[in-house]
Amino acid sequence: MVSKLTKQKIRDIWKTEDKEFTPWLVENIALLNEDLGLNIQDPESEKKLDTFKVDIVAQDNEGKVVIENQFERSNHDHLGKLLTYISNVENTKKAIWIVEDAKSEHQRAVDWLNANVKTCSFYLVKIQVFKIKDSEPGAQFFLISGPDENITTVGKIKEKDSEVDNIRFKFWSEFYEKLKVKSKIYASTAPKPRTYISVSAGMRGVNYICGAQNNSAQVEIYIDRGKEDGKETNLKIFREFEKNKEQIEKNFGKKLDWEDLPESRACRIVLRSSLGGFRDEETWEDIHEFLVQNIIKLEHSTKKYIKNIDKL
Repeated sequence: MVSKLTKQKIRDIWKTEDKEFTPWLVENIALLNEDLGLNIQDPESEKKLDTFKVDIVAQDNEGKVVIENQFERSNHDHLGKLLTYISNVENTKKAIWIVEDAKSEHQRAVDWLNANVKTCSFYLVKIQVFKIKDSEPGAQFFLISGPDENITTVGKIKEKDSEVDNIRFKFWSEFYEKLKVKSKIYASTAPKPRTYISVSAGMRGVNYICGAQNNSAQVEIYIDRGKEDGKETNLKIFREFEKNKEQIEKNFGKKLDWEDLPESRACRIVLRSSLGGFRDEETWEDIHEFLVQNIIKLEHSTKKYIKNIDKL
């Protein structure tokens, strides 16, 4: 029996935006990166500038990132604050406005800003929090409007919970319960209704991923530094891992698939299972055991090499 995925009110999870939600987001910026495909680093909360404080100021490859958080529905006041902040934070290249509910006029405003402001990209983002019965809440970010025309067009959110989302959320919730007694690798993340979970391996653009589809599952190191660095940098990192292939596989205990993915920007090192996937709940226990054991082994067998590669 699949349990219902229920949406939570933001204030039931975080009582205040500045004292609770903003510090949480600073600690869990990887979740925002994962959902939006960004590489935000070094976030600072309540950054004081002149007579005001910016919710979050961070950094990425292009420059500064300013984040404005807002509970409940978007309003003109917070849009004005965001514009004030980016004009006072030097070299701001991304402005992210996170809301609980986005009005259509503010989506159009962000679309207009992206079409007319060439020095900064604007993101209107909706946050939702889900639970299954008494599980820990899981937060997810949805892009409503962004700088990419294709993303903006598709950026309308499906409000109705689907059976597929319920299944995926339950699958990962049960996985987290099994993993947390053996490893803290995903301690900074939370279950979500998607096909994979990801956490930084300690180097920008290099992530430990557990994935599942309808009939398969896998653990992997996924390498993608983004379009700014491109395939050449990803392949260089991959080759550095590959130099230690024999020792990594010896420590891991079995052969891995080393995929430089010539048709893709990314590269990966992966171990796949044919035990099953989301579709057959009777196989979940075996799949969870496979994922738990092998993501721990993958971390242990590669961690020291990541530290060395990051020094290059």
